[in-house]
Order: sequence, then structure tokens, then C-alpha cells
Amino acid sequence: MRKYGNFKFANQINNQDPDSKFQIHLKPLDLMRYWRRIGILSDFIGYFYGFSFLPNVPTESIDMKNSEIVNSISTVFNELLENAAKYSYDKKADIEISLIHRGKTFEMYVRNKTNESNVFAYEESLKEIFSAKDLEPLYLEKLETNEKDLQRSGIGLILVLKDYPVEMEVTFESKDKDTVITSRVIYFIDGFPQS
Repeated sequence: MRKYGNFKFANQINNQDPDSKFQIHLKPLDLMRYWRRIGILSDFIGYFYGFSFLPNVPTESIDMKNSEIVNSISTVFNELLENAAKYSYDKKADIEISLIHRGKTFEMYVRNKTNESNVFAYEESLKEIFSAKDLEPLYLEKLETNEKDLQRSGIGLILVLKDYPVEMEVTFESKDKDTVITSRVIYFIDGFPQS
């Protein structure tokens, strides 16, 4: 198993019981055929969990629609789901999603199967991202050098990691000809915990 990531505070929350857990199984083919479904599902997840973190905001309120928490959960989840759909080589294999609310954290697990050619490209991108000391210059460099192929540039993950209070870990497990990619993101609702 190979791992890449920036976990620092994950162990602090792993022992807490979940307040809620939501699981979804999707086919990449459904997402690729109707790409807008990713945005719709991401917005739903943002609103669904937004109520947990904004209990005193009325559901029809413009404050809920414009909430930073709702929009950022939607954006982070959208990026994970897009990557799973893009990097799944068998478009009929399941993408497994687990969403877990624990106190002031929101965890997103996305698991998909892929082949070695997709693994190599994704793994190289992750090595570059997680070894960078500062993501801002890397982001600007990617914008300038990858303008022809923004789909596989890593820009989305860089944005998520530099702009949101998240930690991420990606694991690769090879099984026969397939590789299972598991992405885990922990979103800290009140910002990163104090060390």
C-alpha cells in the first residue's frame, strides 16, 4: 500500500463516534454521461451537512445558500467525485462514498478502481502536491504550464488543500490488474485544531 497526504490531526478525531454517516455507491459511467450530476450531488451534500453545522440558520434563508460551510463542503466533495470519475478506468465499477459527521469535522471517503496508467499520472501529481512547501507557487505554475490539459493537472486538489481547512490522505492498493484508490479528506469546520 502506498500513501500520500498531509494528515496531522486525523488521530484526534478517529476515536469519536460519528454523529451521522451517509454511504453512496455510484457508477463512473452515470457521472461521465451526465457530468452535471456531480455538481448536483455535491450541492446536495453541502446543504445536507450544512444543517448540522448551521443549526440556527433557517433552511430557506439566503444565509444558508451563501454559507461558506455549505459552499466549501460542496466544492471539496465535488473535486473528490470528479477525480474518482476521471480516474476510474472501468466505467461500470462502483465508486464507493462514505460521508461522516463527527462533532466539528466532516470526513469524506471516496474509493474507486483504476489501472496502472491512471495510477502513474495521479501518483506523480500527488507526490508533487504533498512535497510542496507552499502550494500557491505550485498552483500558479500549474495554471501557466497545464493550460492545454487542465483535467489532469492537479489544480483542483491544490485549490482544495490551499484554500480550505482540510487534511487529505490518498492510498493506493494494488490487487491483480486493478488498483484501488481511496481518498480521505477531513474538513475542520472551525479551522484546524490547535496543536
